Amino acid sequence: MKPFRLSDTLAAIERLAPPEGAAEWDNTGLLIEANTADVRRILLTLDLTAPVAREAIRTKADLIVAYHPPIFSGLRSLTRNDPVAAPLLDLVAHGISVYSPHTALDAAEDGLSDWLCDPFTNATREEVEGSGRLLHLRPAHTLVELSQILQKHLRLPYLRIASPPGRSRKIKTLALCPGAGASVLKELDADAVFTGEMKHHDILAFQKRGVHVLLSEHGHTERPYLRILKKRMLSLLPDGVRVEVSKRDREPLTLVRPHA
Repeated sequence: MKPFRLSDTLAAIERLAPPEGAAEWDNTGLLIEANTADVRRILLTLDLTAPVAREAIRTKADLIVAYHPPIFSGLRSLTRNDPVAAPLLDLVAHGISVYSPHTALDAAEDGLSDWLCDPFTNATREEVEGSGRLLHLRPAHTLVELSQILQKHLRLPYLRIASPPGRSRKIKTLALCPGAGASVLKELDADAVFTGEMKHHDILAFQKRGVHVLLSEHGHTERPYLRILKKRMLSLLPDGVRVEVSKRDREPLTLVRPHA
């Protein structure tokens, strides 16, 4: 089986997530160039944690595609005493490169943000600041119906919901953004907003405006898309390249319920 060079592999990824779509504040692209030789195995992950780095080394990956950039605000040193830098040093030592698409993948056609909208088949959608989407729902949905659609599509274990006081009405417009989307969604005229996480005072501000807020946890809006990204990457890469979704990538938060 013929492998693929790193430069050709990155060109294929950037067909799916054009770099010009990334937000100005983001740090996307090739973050670690540990080896420019052939790519035979790619590991996909949301977060590049130490367990994921060990998994990549154990499975002999040549490239990690980490949705969230593991290098974001400038690193002032690379030492093994730093829990962020230590896994990166291990990857360099083993010749494993790292690429992050992040908001470029959000903004792309058929990317993460579009995928969040997919279960609303009759809705019309507008792009908002790259990562955001505004849906005009046809027909309008109750809050319960909306919650069920999102939970099924993302396979969510739960949703956190904040509703405005007063009589409930059907939801005609829904604003969406993966991750932490309050800054993208706050100026939109929508009946409801859905994102992963939001600050307390942002929630109160939406409530005051009469807007429903649906939250799922940050990674819950993003991690399920990795299986879609795997299929899309495989369609562009030669048969000699394997793409796997990390088994060690985990949502850091869990919901603990009191005993009944």
